[in-house]
Amino acid sequence: MQETELELLQRTSMAMYLGMDALYQLHAEVTLDGNDGPELACAHCSQLADGVVVYPCPSVQILLTDFFDVTSETSEPAESEELSS
Repeated sequence: MQETELELLQRTSMAMYLGMDALYQLHAEVTLDGNDGPELACAHCSQLADGVVVYPCPSVQILLTDFFDVTSETSEPAESEELSS
């Protein structure tokens, strides 16, 4: 049986989602003791750096760039999420 274009798209989309989610989970947010008291940090990057790497780390920032507009207090889509005409 030949895979349809839609089935291929669904399968590859799921694989991409699972990979990105695994990467996001690897860079989980934790509270660590920093110089000025407890700080939100990236668990993975802080472990590699043997110090506090503030959350969101560069990896998480890249993952979230196209999904959320972190400067907006409303639920409007980020500029990159808007459909072009």
